[in-house]
Amino acid sequence: MSIKNLFAAVLIVLAVAPAVCLAKTPCPKNIISLTLASDEILVDIVGNRKKIAALTYFSTDPLISNVVEKARGIPQVRANLEQVITKSPDLVILAGHTNPNIRAHLEAAEIKALVLHEIVSLESIKKNIKMVGDAVCEDAAARALVESMERQIAEARAKIPPRAEPPTVLFYGAPGFTVGKRTTVNDIIESSGAINLPARLGLSGYSNISTEYVIQSNPDLVLTSSYNPSHPDFVGQMFENPAFKDKKIIVVAGKHLDAASHYAAQAVIDLVNLIFRAENNADR
Repeated sequence: MSIKNLFAAVLIVLAVAPAVCLAKTPCPKNIISLTLASDEILVDIVGNRKKIAALTYFSTDPLISNVVEKARGIPQVRANLEQVITKSPDLVILAGHTNPNIRAHLEAAEIKALVLHEIVSLESIKKNIKMVGDAVCEDAAARALVESMERQIAEARAKIPPRAEPPTVLFYGAPGFTVGKRTTVNDIIESSGAINLPARLGLSGYSNISTEYVIQSNPDLVLTSSYNPSHPDFVGQMFENPAFKDKKIIVVAGKHLDAASHYAAQAVIDLVNLIFRAENNADR
């Protein structure tokens, strides 16, 4: 081959190669969500509802779902392989803790499975939103959702009095645990202009604690969730417990505080309002 012909061949390869590299998996048309987080993300970024084959049964539970109305009319499934397969999905969104047998069978059936990142911070929520957006060909909508989340948090923080002393907060959940670093609740507390006391004391993740621990730690505020399915009377018992009589207890809606989606931003809004309203009332 002459130098001229060789050069021409190289140019052809270079021209074709990018097209090959940029080839993208077809956009899914039959999506199944097996996590509440992906339920909430999907209904807010997928314009064509017909592409959502099913959401979890949690999606229409008003105690934990932030998208009850948006989810109405969309079929529901549990993390049950038979239910999933019968809907012939081309994308199934799973959590890391979803039964590994389901993922294995999906892969064996050549059905694409998207596994969400572990939720350990607000940043990990943003990563999941962008990942889901990329997987369902809704990149722009996903980016807009993340920007909206960031804007909501920034606007909430702007309402914190500039000279306010950050109160110490200790989360106390049923049946008796708290949270430190590497949790979304930690980020929510810190984003709300407060100090997550267990995190500052070196705790990471989730830890079982006693009522005595709460009292001895002496936080300015005790935070809890309204949603305690295994202990429905937990919040009422806290208010009735003599050990908490001198403690300021603040309750945030579980569907906000426990959210693993962009709706976690609403928990920051709630907490800013509750914390600094409580602080202002204490000063009167």
